Order: sequence, then structure tokens, then C-alpha cells
Amino acid sequence: MQFLAAQLGCSVGEFSAAFGRLKPALLGSVSGYSSVLAEFGGRFEQREKIYLFASWPNLEAALQHIVDERKRAHLFCPDPEQGA
Repeated sequence: MQFLAAQLGCSVGEFSAAFGRLKPALLGSVSGYSSVLAEFGGRFEQREKIYLFASWPNLEAALQHIVDERKRAHLFCPDPEQGA
């Protein structure tokens, strides 16, 4: 899963509020993906500037969806430098 996050310039880890249970977290600049992360159950933690998820599968599904969409978009908008 760290590989998926790295493709977006982010990382994954665990976060716990004081005396709370550990939750999967996405760290890094992901503001451009906020609506997608929310669709997969991500909740932005304002104070820590991270997205928290209820489970690892939810976080992984969100990351995979974003990576897949970026690849799909790249197929339809190829790098103009490659054609020259």
C-alpha cells in the first residue's frame, strides 16, 4: 500500500488520538483528491492535516482508485513530448 501512496507523493501510517485506537492514515498533500477520499470513507483530521480511514481496505481502495484514474487520464492525454 505504501507503493500506491508513493505514486501520489504521500505515505500511509497509523494515527491515534489520545488514548484512542490506531486508525489507518494518509499523510501528504492530497487536497486534490479530497472528494474521492471522502467517498471511500476518509475523514480529514484538521489538526494533524491527515486523512483517517476506518479500515486498511478502505484506504487501499481509495488509493487504488486514484492511481487507476490517473493512469486512465494519462492514456487519454498522452505526453505531447513523446509524439514529437
